[in-house]
Amino acid sequence: DGIMQLSDRFAPVSVSKDGFPVGNMTRVEVDANGLVHALFDTGITRTIYKVPLVDLPNPNGLVALDQQTYMPSPESGAYFLWDAGAGPTGDIVSYAREESATDVANELTEMIQTQRAYSSNAKVIQTVDEMLQETTNIKR
Repeated sequence: DGIMQLSDRFAPVSVSKDGFPVGNMTRVEVDANGLVHALFDTGITRTIYKVPLVDLPNPNGLVALDQQTYMPSPESGAYFLWDAGAGPTGDIVSYAREESATDVANELTEMIQTQRAYSSNAKVIQTVDEMLQETTNIKR
């Protein structure tokens, strides 16, 4: 057949490692581009996911579900997925609270003005009522 096999002990000349040691994931970070990075106790960082941002033609048409979640509906229209920082959706900010567009000082000022206007109107109605009462008493 022409096939031969020789027997000898296997002894590799050299071994090179091209991997990383086993590590445990210690935390997860999300950057402004929506990339989710896993950080390991070995010092290795790996990108594990990219978070897309959603844009809808009519956000008010979303259906509210439990735990502050929403679902698209025919009224909201079809959704579009964008990369963070691209399109109309904005950026992702890690470890930040959502900023409200409400100016608290302005809202409190308007509330106080409304309360004072209500009190003034109540006083006007009370005064008119007293005047009508006096007019009725004079007529008798």
